[in-house]
Amino acid sequence: MNEENYAYEDNEVLPPATKKEEAEVGIIRELSPVKVLNQLRMELKGYYYDYDEQKWVKLREPLMNDKGIGKYLSIISSVVTDLVTFSSYKPEEINKLVEYICEKAIPVIHINYKEYGIQEKSDLQIIDIQIFNLTKAAFHKALGAGDRNVIRGTYGEQMMYKYGYPNQNNEKGFLGRINPFSKR
Repeated sequence: MNEENYAYEDNEVLPPATKKEEAEVGIIRELSPVKVLNQLRMELKGYYYDYDEQKWVKLREPLMNDKGIGKYLSIISSVVTDLVTFSSYKPEEINKLVEYICEKAIPVIHINYKEYGIQEKSDLQIIDIQIFNLTKAAFHKALGAGDRNVIRGTYGEQMMYKYGYPNQNNEKGFLGRINPFSKR
């Protein structure tokens, strides 16, 4: 056994570490809303990302204090999550779900706006718009299994390239070559 391919922890043998990341893993990582949540946290704290400088730059005072940001992100992260975006929703479900979430979440922020450090009541409208748009966008990403279909399509293409597919010369692809009932 080649020991360099295995990691030992508490006497458990883990599967071999893969050197090359599969394309679908990279796509899943890019489709994941984690990046959106991190960006949202920084923007709530008053920062914006300067792509020229490749760093976060303080632009203004935070929209709310840490307690408010924590509550806001706990609301948003219950919707803007892989579980939702990799699900499959029908168009008629989306508006009902968005309405339900907004009806439950927005009053929490409005009632506690002082405790959450929101200085101006007019900022509540910004937060309402964000909650609505982010919720709607998360469900629309899952419309008809959108993100899952991207992964499925990528995986299918990889399999075709890896194992071949029939070409114009009547050569059999992978499945045709292994099918015992196929004429040879």
